[in-house]
Amino acid sequence: MEEVENSSKRKAPELSSEDNSSAAVLDEQQSLPGLTAKRPNLARSCIHEVTVPNGYDMSKDEAVHGTLSNPAFNGEMAKTYPFQLDPFQSISIACLERNESVLVSAHTSAGKTAIAEYAIAMSFRDKQRVIYTSPLKALSNQKYRELTQEFSDVGLMTGDVTLQPNATCLVMTTEILRAMLYRGSEVIKEVGWVIFDEIHYMKDRERGVVWEESIVFLPPAIKMVFLSATMSNATEFAEWICNLHKQPCHVVYTDFRPTPLQHYVFPIGGSGLYLVVDENGQFREDNFLKLQDTFAKQPSQPDGRKGGGPKASGRIAKGGNASGTSDIYRIVKMIMDRKFQPVIIFSFSRRELHHSGLLPLIKELVELLFQEGLVKALFATETFAMGLNMPAKTVVFTSVKKWDGDSNRYIASGEYIQMSGRAGRRGMDARGICVIMIDEKMEMSVIKDMVLGKPAPLISTFRLSYYTILNLLSRAEGQFTAEHVIRNSFHQFQYEKVCIRTSYRCLS
Repeated sequence: MEEVENSSKRKAPELSSEDNSSAAVLDEQQSLPGLTAKRPNLARSCIHEVTVPNGYDMSKDEAVHGTLSNPAFNGEMAKTYPFQLDPFQSISIACLERNESVLVSAHTSAGKTAIAEYAIAMSFRDKQRVIYTSPLKALSNQKYRELTQEFSDVGLMTGDVTLQPNATCLVMTTEILRAMLYRGSEVIKEVGWVIFDEIHYMKDRERGVVWEESIVFLPPAIKMVFLSATMSNATEFAEWICNLHKQPCHVVYTDFRPTPLQHYVFPIGGSGLYLVVDENGQFREDNFLKLQDTFAKQPSQPDGRKGGGPKASGRIAKGGNASGTSDIYRIVKMIMDRKFQPVIIFSFSRRELHHSGLLPLIKELVELLFQEGLVKALFATETFAMGLNMPAKTVVFTSVKKWDGDSNRYIASGEYIQMSGRAGRRGMDARGICVIMIDEKMEMSVIKDMVLGKPAPLISTFRLSYYTILNLLSRAEGQFTAEHVIRNSFHQFQYEKVCIRTSYRCLS
């Protein structure tokens, strides 16, 4: 594994909610007037890093593009916005104007789409093709609808539908991109940029390999934009891109959330909502202890269980309890009475209205009705949270556990961040509301890790499948071998880094 240069971290300015005067990039030691510490989640800070291959020619006009470690674009913008860009958006756009790849890691609804739109506008300006990939057909359909309102020449390719396949901007699922790379499509030769939306989906056990193979197969001349929810090893991913394609890869990371969240817990079989994490990100231990007391006070059932025992969640799906009114009905009614709608109720079964098994037409109809505000409450699976621009004011979790194919486990912090990010509409809500339904006592550390935990690292799930081998033999025109794919995979890159660290520890 070749060594790559990695510049030091650079922190962009922090703007309080009361100070919108400047989005200029400042040095880490500088500060802005009016910065407040009372609302840390409103500080619009971001961190920029860049990984550079050895021998890279850094010659750019600094007056226009800034420096590699401090990009700042001062030329004519390919696209203008009717709002002031956040620092992470300004820095990301400056990286794009340098014609260099960038990984943008930010919370849901932070504004990553603006960066993708700028890359598309650049491609139109520079007479290049651009490909926008997403993990879901529903997300591809939505992006197609949005981009056709902004740009004139947009096509769609999902496997179910193909519209304008020769368009300048092509929206497609990642599987379609991989198939194009396998067969050596002529379209790829005209592509200048590829945008990978929801790149953290690469850790999916079943489909993550599709993203990895697509990145490995892309020609080195193509630049990439990676949009991701917050991840803890974004720099490692950028190092892999730099090592693989011998091009710089910037990392722009922000934990800024435009709309702060309040997290409540509702004990199934009990009453009342308990605020466990306030909008400042502070865990309320006093309220959590009161919540735990409600389980101790619940009357026992004939079989010895408490009223909110493990079987209680079954009442949600069946629609009623002993009193004839289900807990989920009470919560939704309370949300409607207090004008906290629209609300998304995430369930980990298939008894809801929006899930991957619905007919595409019905699913798209549900999404459009929700976007237009005609559906006030939507029951959905977690796939609904994957990138779809369907923000609500309130999000409800009907359970804190899910079946992952091996075990019934607690929701991981990254999964919770992704789904809870649907709460709070930027520019419309002062705060978003999350309600977590639990049916048994939980350790304080478990709920803390889930709600306030750090995002999980992106771990490769690469595997060499029969499908890959057959395509390499028959369709990749001899340009790739199985050995090449394995050697250049993110899995191999992470494995070699672990080996190097282990050897250093042994020598020391």
